Amino acid sequence: MKYLIIPILSGLILLYSCGSQPQEQTSAKYKTLNVGFSNQTLKRDYTATLRGRQYVEIRPQVSGIITKICMNEGDVVHRGQVLFVIDQVPYKAALETAMANVKSAESKLATAKLTAESKEELFRENVVSEFDLQTARNALAEAQAALALARAEEINARNNLSYTEVKSPVDGVASMIPYRVGALVDSNISEPLVTVSDDNEVFAYFSMDENQILDFVQQYGSLQKTMEQMPEVELMLSNGKVYQYSGKIDAI
Repeated sequence: MKYLIIPILSGLILLYSCGSQPQEQTSAKYKTLNVGFSNQTLKRDYTATLRGRQYVEIRPQVSGIITKICMNEGDVVHRGQVLFVIDQVPYKAALETAMANVKSAESKLATAKLTAESKEELFRENVVSEFDLQTARNALAEAQAALALARAEEINARNNLSYTEVKSPVDGVASMIPYRVGALVDSNISEPLVTVSDDNEVFAYFSMDENQILDFVQQYGSLQKTMEQMPEVELMLSNGKVYQYSGKIDAI
């Protein structure tokens, strides 16, 4: 093969040498583009979770059977509005018992006061001993403590009765209701009775990896300065369209 290539190359050289004068090559024209410097913002996409300004899970503070649901799913509810009613019968009975105990304690206290005052007078006249006087005083103190305990139990019973009306602590929109009338609920239920979301202001929560955060901190000096330098963000809806209003980074 080597011997065949050499003559061919020689023939090409001779042919070129004996031919006509080489034609001048025309210069080709190419399109050019002037490159300049400019600032560009690079966009990155993150998956976000949207939540209202307040997102409150409503749970009962007492146990019992739901006897009434006072709103519908998706309703706009207001702060202090009754949403659910839990069976009030046992809690009304407990309150009446507590009120009766208070009256009984008040009567015993009044008797203890009369006894103590009488013992004081008799002691001054040397009719009773100091032991009898001190016993009367102790009985008075015990009656006062019993009345304080009865009043505390009455307050607790009133609170429990008030808790049977489950009220909304905020204004907002009610979610779906996983419970119905007749369901037994308590403070340890796995799902809340309902959630109330205030959507007047909406926050989008998303995650960035740690390396990006560290780069920002090293570039700007702190998280606070990073937030100040952050550009406005856009929200792309599930239908692929961009929400008409832009947002800003509020917290990191």
